[in-house]
Amino acid sequence: MPAADNAQHLADMEKRLNEVTDALTQTQQTLQQSLLEIQRLRAQLDALRAEQAKLHGTAPEGTVAGSVPGNIPGGIEKTPESVVATGQPQPAVSSSGSTSEDIDALREQVGMLQAEVKQHDQIKVETASKYRLRVTGLALFNAFSNAGVVDNVELPTLAMPRIAGDSHGSLGGTVRQSLIGVEATGPTINGARSYAALSVDFFGGSSSNTYGYNSTSGVVRLRYAQMGLDWNKTTVQVGYTEPLISPLSPTSYATVAQPALSGSGNLWEWSPQLRVEQRVPISGQRGFALEAGLISPQSIGYTATQLDSPVEASRRPGVEGRVSYRSNLGASDRPFAVGVGTYTASQFYDGDIHVHAWAVTGDWQIPLYKWFDLTGEVYRGRALGGLGGGGYKDMLSGTDPVTGLPKSEGVETAGGWSQLKIHFLPTLEANAAYGLDDTFTSNFDNLILMNPTNAQVGARNSSVIGNLVFRPKSSLIFSPEYRRLQTWRYMGPANIANIFTLSVGYQF
Repeated sequence: MPAADNAQHLADMEKRLNEVTDALTQTQQTLQQSLLEIQRLRAQLDALRAEQAKLHGTAPEGTVAGSVPGNIPGGIEKTPESVVATGQPQPAVSSSGSTSEDIDALREQVGMLQAEVKQHDQIKVETASKYRLRVTGLALFNAFSNAGVVDNVELPTLAMPRIAGDSHGSLGGTVRQSLIGVEATGPTINGARSYAALSVDFFGGSSSNTYGYNSTSGVVRLRYAQMGLDWNKTTVQVGYTEPLISPLSPTSYATVAQPALSGSGNLWEWSPQLRVEQRVPISGQRGFALEAGLISPQSIGYTATQLDSPVEASRRPGVEGRVSYRSNLGASDRPFAVGVGTYTASQFYDGDIHVHAWAVTGDWQIPLYKWFDLTGEVYRGRALGGLGGGGYKDMLSGTDPVTGLPKSEGVETAGGWSQLKIHFLPTLEANAAYGLDDTFTSNFDNLILMNPTNAQVGARNSSVIGNLVFRPKSSLIFSPEYRRLQTWRYMGPANIANIFTLSVGYQF
């Protein structure tokens, strides 16, 4: 989540909690005043009954003149209008019945109030710093059926070649994509609200055992971590988060461990970053945002004698920038937003090989009428494997077909994705998305690869996603999904895999 949205979300939560606390305080004061009024009216009622009994020569049953009720739970009781207006009390049976009903109503209201107070107290987690800490999570079960050979049966990204005699599909289930997160709100520092957030899942480590079979156990893995200072118009944040130039991802509960359309047009790889955002309001809820950052992406799949990644070895971090426009259009959860981003970095490889990595990106969020939302991203660049582009390849090495000399060059690539969301009901939505990552064939035309792997010769990868998300309660999630993967190698036809997933989750 972008820093500004995260800060606004936490600020809204704090505001609502303060409003609930104020309302509870006012209600308690009102209940206390009502209790005193009830006691006074009860005393007057008993006195009138005693006086009436003296006139008739009998004592009211179960009543002692001047008696005051014991501890009555707080609430609001109406004053008997017949007594106040005429000075004549109602018959004893009618008054007693009315008082009993009012007391029951009072008790019911107090019970509801106590339940609200308990719920309010439950969101408070005591910490060593005594500042608020919010615990979140998602217990998620994914049942899957893969028709085709894929790179990872639990979370497929690529369709692989089918080999005669081998299994051409798989079926199973996993809970390794479950999440646990914490969000902390700290003290105000120089007028800025401090905050921090951390999220982990269980998708770390190898998913296969010694024999190659899939493992159901999970290893805790850091997904993202961030901390920052948030002023009214400025946010400074450090952490391990998604690229600044790629702030969005499609909706999918089948692909939580890696965002949907990973390897198919979605630049997502979490990396260490330093970000600064300056918001420039125009009017109302409309305005621009200027963002800049430093990033240290890894190089996926790169192996060499050097122990650090190519960007780290260059001794210069990558640089990011993004300019965006945003308008909430009266609905904070469905904004209109467009953005343009840039990225540049130097990569140094073993053997004195230098590659200039760069990217130009665009992103959009467009609400269409009241039922549809259109979101997406697009990019063009070089050496984007560490961000999730180019088939997770930054560079290719081989032999020059003309000179016969060793040759290396950065992978040129382009891609993007788009999603259409349909809001059928507040509890039901549908999502359809398409993504494509296209590694230019010119990368392979000028090289002769030595012992190429499937990942090295992957030239293009596309995904089609369709899912339903049903939430009968805010905490319950049911989501069937269909995905179709098509992966092209540099030479030959596309490999195809069809994936069916049923996700059941409990969010807390």
